Amino acid sequence: MKIIGKIFKWAIFSLMLVVALAAGAVGLVYSMFYTSRDEFAADIQAYTQAAHLELFNRGYMKELSSEDVRYVYQKRCFRQCHGEAAMITAILSPSGWIQVVERMRMKEKVEISGREADVIIRYLEDKYPTTKSGYPYEVRKQIHNAVWRNDMGQGDIYCDVIYVTNEYLKSIGAEHLIDEYQIKDYDVFIVSFTVHEGEVDTVDLDKIAHLKTSAGVFPTAPPWRLRFQTADKHHYEADIRFAKSASAGAKWMELSVSGVGGAKDRVYRWELPIEYPAELAMEEK
Repeated sequence: MKIIGKIFKWAIFSLMLVVALAAGAVGLVYSMFYTSRDEFAADIQAYTQAAHLELFNRGYMKELSSEDVRYVYQKRCFRQCHGEAAMITAILSPSGWIQVVERMRMKEKVEISGREADVIIRYLEDKYPTTKSGYPYEVRKQIHNAVWRNDMGQGDIYCDVIYVTNEYLKSIGAEHLIDEYQIKDYDVFIVSFTVHEGEVDTVDLDKIAHLKTSAGVFPTAPPWRLRFQTADKHHYEADIRFAKSASAGAKWMELSVSGVGGAKDRVYRWELPIEYPAELAMEEK
């Protein structure tokens, strides 16, 4: 028993010594590098949040606190790329923040993990809402990925294309556009052109776009429509359409846009029919 007691006392002493050394080290760092407790506390919080983010990315944490979520957003977007004004004044396509964040990851090479991207998109949707949807985030993301195509830049201009379907419009809370786009009679595509420096000139998309399917090659059903153009002309978005008969019974289709930004052909392909997440069918039932 005496031996056990000595071991216990030694363990307590060792623990106290470690704590004391740690406290001394913290005090030394504080005295050398900090002039106020608030500054010191802010750094401790930042290190703690960085640790939480690392654990989250590695799958050891399932959820982040609201403070940690804001930390992810500020670290990856607000401080790294854009100020608050860019978020407030952003003009978004129906794809919303999903498309914006994914573009930043793939085209601009911003270091954002998949789990971080989900956190940031949800944060932006809450803080800067665009549309109201009754579908869960994961379902909307899967639908978006099923209909979205992009080339992530040929020359200085890159292009995003959304194949506009009933399911897609419902998933983003834009059912009112189903009749406006005449989805029953046409295959509709939203085409977005973006450049970070310089300007993107609008062109007659009816002259440079065509749809190729397993049944042949088809021209647009004019007129194409300009949805919006930013004041700095870095970006514009338009919709084009094709008679539904072009894709009827087809196993695949390819939208081709020629001559924009010096690119000979930008080609975007979809296998048909589009495969939507199983949750969509369950939600509709």
